[in-house]
Amino acid sequence: MLLLPLPFGSDVPWAVFIFECAAFALAAFDLAGGFFARKRVGGVGGNRPARAESLSGPRVEIYAGNGSRFPTYLKVLLLIFLAVTAVQFIPLPPSVLKVISPRTVALYEELGAGGWRTLSFAPALSVSEIVQYLFFGIFAFLIYRHVRTRWRIEAFTLVLLAGGVFQSFYGLAKLFGGSQKIFDFQSDHDFWLATGTYTNHDHFAGLLEMLFALALGYLLAKADFFSKKRDLSLREKAIWFGQERLQKALFCGIIAVIIGLGIVFSRSRSGVFIFIATMVLAAAAVSAGGRAKRSARILLSVAVMVVLAAVVVGIRPVIERFTKENAAKNIRFVFYGNTLKYLRAYPAAGTGLRTFAQIYPMFETKYEPGQLDHAHNDYLEVLAESGVVGGGALILFSLGGVGWIFTRWTKRRDPLVRGIVLGALLGVVAILMHSFTYFNLRNPANAVYFMALFALAARTVDVKE
Repeated sequence: MLLLPLPFGSDVPWAVFIFECAAFALAAFDLAGGFFARKRVGGVGGNRPARAESLSGPRVEIYAGNGSRFPTYLKVLLLIFLAVTAVQFIPLPPSVLKVISPRTVALYEELGAGGWRTLSFAPALSVSEIVQYLFFGIFAFLIYRHVRTRWRIEAFTLVLLAGGVFQSFYGLAKLFGGSQKIFDFQSDHDFWLATGTYTNHDHFAGLLEMLFALALGYLLAKADFFSKKRDLSLREKAIWFGQERLQKALFCGIIAVIIGLGIVFSRSRSGVFIFIATMVLAAAAVSAGGRAKRSARILLSVAVMVVLAAVVVGIRPVIERFTKENAAKNIRFVFYGNTLKYLRAYPAAGTGLRTFAQIYPMFETKYEPGQLDHAHNDYLEVLAESGVVGGGALILFSLGGVGWIFTRWTKRRDPLVRGIVLGALLGVVAILMHSFTYFNLRNPANAVYFMALFALAARTVDVKE
């Protein structure tokens, strides 16, 4: 996880290939380890059933509640998306193609390409994309399978936060040091934007948005905020904020502040908005348990520290990003309008994964400099490429998964569980919000971190108290 964002956010083919090989190797080791463990236990004890801990390491600490498995409706939605994308690169006869997508048949005929054809206009690219999605899913499943004890959950959380701190430090150091290099490679990004090891400041902000939310949740967990009793006397409060506890809280607070500064100086308008939205959502979620004042103090302290540090360093360029002049330069709404026309032309099954850049120019209403590779809206892009059926199923799966985990979170009382699940879930929500204005989930590193947080939240919410 620490290495994934380093090669330009893994937004280069060779970095994605290395990740896929690593995910395949980990999955193979996991299968082999389980097979040999079962064989060894069976050989020693005859037909005696193996204990859970002998098969897979330490005992799984699962919450003894109902419904620990993923609900059926989420599985069905995921299967619908996979089925639609699989059909996209299977050759179909013209009669079937015409029923599913008349515009696809018309375009093939216009190009003089008759006979059996695929719904995807670039089947090789679509296969490559779905394979990438599958490896992302395998990696998330491995996290869900093995990050299952309290110690592992906390250790994995710290690894993720360490990556966020490094990215923020590196991005700020490059920004204020005047460097345009990522390690020893020259970058063409604007020198007045913090980008970390990414080549895109919005992708950099997207990563930090997820990890900032996780840092807030971990701060609340380590401060034992959720277990703190109400109406304590002054002496009891002094004891409650013991020296060791205070040091842990300060350490976690510093992590959140460092990551928050990285978001601010990425100068991403969406990033700054989501930074504020994350603070508000965190306060709202925690105050639902009757602790509004306490949550406000902790979260407000982090926000104030970030703002003060930004003011000291120099916040004027960040503010200028929100001026009317800069906002007027934003042509995203033109992209959205053209993408909606694209979607209306291929509504049922789309044009195939990773075909947006090839098909979008057909719907440009006026000259737009350069080639648009993405719609700057992940929802519109997935609907255009996978259709209302496939893309809609994937969107509903994401939103339904958030709702399912949040419902289970409200029933938990363990401080560590409540803090980490809240942070991971807010990280997922943060990137889902940013997806309305950018294509963060098309960046491989950010997509893996998104799924890692999803898996972490789904596993942690079931850990035994």
